[in-house]
Amino acid sequence: MLTAWQERPLSDLLAEHSLADIPEQPFPTDGWSGARFSLLDRGDRRFVVKRTSPSTDWIAAATLDVDVREACVAAAPAGAPTPYLGAAADGDEAAILMPDLSAELIAWERPSDESALPSESLDRVVRGVARLHTEGWEADPEFPWCPLPERLLLTSRPMCARHLASGIPAGARSAERLLAGWDAFDRVAPAAARELVAELTADVAPVVAALARLPSVALHGDLKFANVALGTDDDDVSFIDWSMTLRAPVAVELGWMLVSNSASLPAKPVAVLESYRSGIEAAVLGDWDAQVDLIWIVGLLLRGWRKGLDTESGAVLASGVSGRDDLEFWCASAVEAASRRL
Repeated sequence: MLTAWQERPLSDLLAEHSLADIPEQPFPTDGWSGARFSLLDRGDRRFVVKRTSPSTDWIAAATLDVDVREACVAAAPAGAPTPYLGAAADGDEAAILMPDLSAELIAWERPSDESALPSESLDRVVRGVARLHTEGWEADPEFPWCPLPERLLLTSRPMCARHLASGIPAGARSAERLLAGWDAFDRVAPAAARELVAELTADVAPVVAALARLPSVALHGDLKFANVALGTDDDDVSFIDWSMTLRAPVAVELGWMLVSNSASLPAKPVAVLESYRSGIEAAVLGDWDAQVDLIWIVGLLLRGWRKGLDTESGAVLASGVSGRDDLEFWCASAVEAASRRL
């Protein structure tokens, strides 16, 4: 077990940054997990404290995160591209200190006329992700990586049942939203895609086995744009919320990145993947065609629920593709990929 953050009281961390006597203010966010945030204004600079634990954060509970892996990263980043200033214990919770990045984090929202990420910003993000995967980062040998099966099934119906039974309020709220989305998916998705999702939800081992045939690298684990900060320099890209960081093939990262940001991506998935591929070493990828096939499977398994909702609402994504066409693309791609890889 890693204890670097557990052995340090929050008062010491705050004192190190001249924040010991500054009152905390509410800092609302649109996060789903149940983590709590507060703001400290030092006058010359603003800071945010994130508090989380497996008893209050459903993502931590669902991914068996007893050591609070994000706090482990914050306490000893070892080259990970994070803005964290440290982590410490506050009672039974981990407290993670970082600068207020409100002006640097990318807005993350559902489709609207103004939701598209500028192409130059997308290029920076893709370069930053490729750099993360190529350069990697050093972690303690005992680092509590997120388990791959739990990551792949995080939004599944069985996991939602666990969220509802967990007693964690944020988990129950999230489960209700996820289940409504899966109900929509079951109403509008082609039968073959519904069957594929149901089969893999019941037994994700075939996906795990297919991924095991590809190179594994350290992944961020939750690359929605709201977790990406763009600094003033073109190469200044950092990432927050390392609560699901894991070692796995890049298909896991890219599948989630494409589906979780569909409302903001100004380009279609294939174009984004080609941009990513051009900036990364071949040794990281292994069999690129296999990576792409698994991207479609992972993406649909994790976020088919959202594609169901977008289809029923008549949404048009930032790329100009309708929610229905996007659903049909992902369903067809995943079903075809499964016939080749699983």
